[in-house]
Amino acid sequence: MFHLPDLPNAGYSTEREKRLSDEIMMFMRDVERDRPRLLTIVLGGLEQWRRAAGDIWRGYRIAEDHQLLDSIFRYFELQAVKPRTQALLLKHHGNPQKWREVMAMVMPHLEREREQARLVQKWSPFDAVN
Repeated sequence: MFHLPDLPNAGYSTEREKRLSDEIMMFMRDVERDRPRLLTIVLGGLEQWRRAAGDIWRGYRIAEDHQLLDSIFRYFELQAVKPRTQALLLKHHGNPQKWREVMAMVMPHLEREREQARLVQKWSPFDAVN
């Protein structure tokens, strides 16, 4: 069994970095628990994520820090895929081309999973009664 790497962070040298790192951690934990939201972020792509993240952490001016935003997005990609694919992505961590190839291969599966999750969210046990 393997573990995912540590969550991305903004550092811990200053009080500002600590606050931002804590906010990033809490946000990522919330997204991890909300599978449709996680899949929507991943399927939206990196550029859409950068724009959204700039709004999420506006007070920190994080939008300029593409390295941090990209590492958060890559972590979301790891969380979105199955363990076997996680291992493959971690194997190709230093090879962006291979990473993109693996993600391109699993995107149709993630799209189907997101649509199924949306259907489940819309269904209510009361629907069967009425």
